[in-house]
Amino acid sequence: MNAQLSTYQASKDSITISIGDTITSRGGSTYTVTAIRTEGRGKGLTITRASSGKEVRISDRMVQNTLSRINKGEEIKFQKNQTQGGISFTVAIEAGVIGCLYNLVEIDTVSRVYRRAS
Repeated sequence: MNAQLSTYQASKDSITISIGDTITSRGGSTYTVTAIRTEGRGKGLTITRASSGKEVRISDRMVQNTLSRINKGEEIKFQKNQTQGGISFTVAIEAGVIGCLYNLVEIDTVSRVYRRAS
């Protein structure tokens, strides 16, 4: 069983996410952080969509890969999977990852990309 804490931080420069925090997607859907896992392959967080109650797991690995890509100057496309230059086709996963990196990411709605905040 994975250990649980009440906070998650992707890097020393990123915001701290806590159980109970709300993440809002680009389209306005809201998700609540319901669990944070700190160990093993399941490390990361779980968010729950307010309108449906559906849970989605966000892996630390996905957050870290996205952070690395952003730090290298890559522009990450909206709602595309990683092979297409995005994070995930699933809106909830994309919202969770960007929620963890919110203060490090600039959202360009015209070009439909995320990039490193200036």
